[in-house]
Amino acid sequence: MDWTTLKHTLSPKQRFNRDVLWNVASLVVLGVSGIALYIIIGKYRGAAALGVFNQVYAIYIVLSQLAVGGVHASVLKHVSHNQGNAEKCSHITSTALLLALLLSGLVCLAAYFGKAWAGRFLDSPGVAAGMTYAIPGLLFFSLNKILLNVLNGARNMRAFAVFNALRFILILITLIVIIAAGMSADCLPLGFTVAEVFLFVGLMVYVNAHLFVLRVPAALRDWLAEHLSFGYRGMLNGLVSDLNSRVDVLMLGYFCADEHVGVYTMAATVAEGFFLLPVALQRNLNPIIGKYFAEGDIAKIQDVARRMRRITHAGMAMLGLAAALAFPLLIGLFFPDRSFSGSWPVFCILAVGIVIYSGYALMDGILSQGGRPGAHTLLMFCTVTGNAVLNAALIPSLGIIGAATATACAYVLQAALLLTFTKRIFGIRLWR
Repeated sequence: MDWTTLKHTLSPKQRFNRDVLWNVASLVVLGVSGIALYIIIGKYRGAAALGVFNQVYAIYIVLSQLAVGGVHASVLKHVSHNQGNAEKCSHITSTALLLALLLSGLVCLAAYFGKAWAGRFLDSPGVAAGMTYAIPGLLFFSLNKILLNVLNGARNMRAFAVFNALRFILILITLIVIIAAGMSADCLPLGFTVAEVFLFVGLMVYVNAHLFVLRVPAALRDWLAEHLSFGYRGMLNGLVSDLNSRVDVLMLGYFCADEHVGVYTMAATVAEGFFLLPVALQRNLNPIIGKYFAEGDIAKIQDVARRMRRITHAGMAMLGLAAALAFPLLIGLFFPDRSFSGSWPVFCILAVGIVIYSGYALMDGILSQGGRPGAHTLLMFCTVTGNAVLNAALIPSLGIIGAATATACAYVLQAALLLTFTKRIFGIRLWR
């Protein structure tokens, strides 16, 4: 159905609930695929190969933020503020894709020449080898980040959910093929590149067929300047956000052997899967918050935040308890040799931090949607600094338990900072 002829027959509440269900289903697929992926690597290639894979993935995620340069956040904001104006959204998207193509090309070159240094820093030759296969995926990852944020900003959440799930399904399929073919563990990061290429083709076809035809605007310089300005102010936000989610893995890689990283990341991956519910809610809230900001209706933002926080905290606490009880059964089922038994206490510690943060994670995009990406960058910089300091202090003496404790404390710190920043900048109280 064409954007201009689309009729919203559902009430706002019905539409939000439908969109949340689609995204929860998508993230369930993503979570199950991610856990299956780690179990397969751990079972058929061992903890060391899983550790190398995750160190490459951590570097890949951090570099992806440099590759997209914050432009995806500009796209999310401007598309959500101009929902229904197909021509303007086409111009926003086309310009962003051109800019991301240039930025990601430069990052890919830098990553290729810097891969050997990364391997030496982490004392892992496998990391340098694995990066060779992952680097081309950075180019397409940045373009896909733009297109996925277009779907999010336009509240086309069903398509967003499908394509978001498809990424991990494609990675999983590629890894199964690599392992079945007997290829070395160094080739496993090829799954990132293959998945992003196929995802890009699908997204381009969908956007052009169902939303708008991508055309380079006559006012190309104007939108380039706008994206660069917003992206420059918000680029560090995405960078430090992803660095915050991977600093534990990178610091473990520096202090510990690949096998220890593999045991830790088995638990961290399940914990990330457990965190998918608030992530799904946040993605659906972002365009709604952007719309309320455009209308100047702060009261509605505060009301939505408070209601959703109470529901999310209660639900996540129950899910956390169930997950903690089920985790050792899952590990024992797939790894009877107890090679990953050390993952259970790591998961329990991480789950506590996630439950505390979950109710506030829903509003993680509020500063960017309110036109203050620099403030969100500062918030995340404070969080990642605290995370890194705690990891550096605790890992040498406590190993993976220290990394889990540091990361859980970082979740609590991020919640406290979000409460403080939101109140001081917008006068919105998320606590009550």
